Amino acid sequence: MRDLAHNLGTVPAVIVVTGLRGRHSTPGGSIFPAVQNLTLAARALGLGSSIFNFPLGRVDELVEMLGIPQNNQVYCLLPIGYPTGRQGPVRRKPVREVVYWERFGEEWEFAAKQPEQGWQEHWI
Repeated sequence: MRDLAHNLGTVPAVIVVTGLRGRHSTPGGSIFPAVQNLTLAARALGLGSSIFNFPLGRVDELVEMLGIPQNNQVYCLLPIGYPTGRQGPVRRKPVREVVYWERFGEEWEFAAKQPEQGWQEHWI
């Protein structure tokens, strides 16, 4: 985070994610799924991205600098660019390690039957 905070100005593209104030009963409820889709699409194109909220500590300056209307709320920044290192495959824990039945830690029979590597070989 420190590197990004000091070098945000060198990032090729920064998306400022905003939404209308008071539009939804759950602010961000439709914003963050869209942000996730943007980060997944960027990754599919070989780009790196990350939700970055550090600049929101000075959101008033950001709003003024960019001329964001007062009826908009800034939810996050999404810096996008080519990663300096190689992006590896997404590592996921087996579903049986993260999904439980009725109580945390109690095995769910369906999850226990899922392949260790998931179903990714069927998607490629």
